Amino acid sequence: MQIKRKGIKDITHLKIDNFTSENVQNFNYLGYILNTNNKMDTEIVERKAKGNKAYYANSKLIKSKLLKKNTKMKIYKTMIRPVVMN
Repeated sequence: MQIKRKGIKDITHLKIDNFTSENVQNFNYLGYILNTNNKMDTEIVERKAKGNKAYYANSKLIKSKLLKKNTKMKIYKTMIRPVVMN
């Protein structure tokens, strides 16, 4: 992936010795989404979507009246928040 600067033309393939790599717009590296414009917009949208999925997967437990507030906070801190923050 090539991070763009003003005035630099796009390169479709990068060749180093005998290896050729394709240039891509987005790249997922260790759970982070990197893009050519070096913006965090796609990363933020992706984290929000993962947080929503984690919340709704555990929504029955969180909305349950049988569990105490402390237990619900432990569920949030261990199962939902790490998904969004990681």
